Amino acid sequence: MDRITEILIEQFEYDVAVLSQPWMYWCFLIPALVYVAFFFAKWSVLTAPVWLPLAYMFGAIKINVRR
Repeated sequence: MDRITEILIEQFEYDVAVLSQPWMYWCFLIPALVYVAFFFAKWSVLTAPVWLPLAYMFGAIKINVRR
C-alpha cells in the first residue's frame, strides 16, 4: 500500500509540474485544457482500484433498497 501511495504522489507531483510550465498557457490555454482532460482520464484509471469497488458496492446497495 505504501508503494501505491508513493506512485500516486509522484504522478500528482508530475502533473502539477507539467501544468506549471509557462508554455501550457501561451496558445489560448489549448495545451492546458488538453492536458486537464488527459489528467482526469489518467486519474480515473490510477484511482480505479479505490473507486470502482465502492461504485459497485453502492450500486448493489441502491438496487437492493429499491426492491
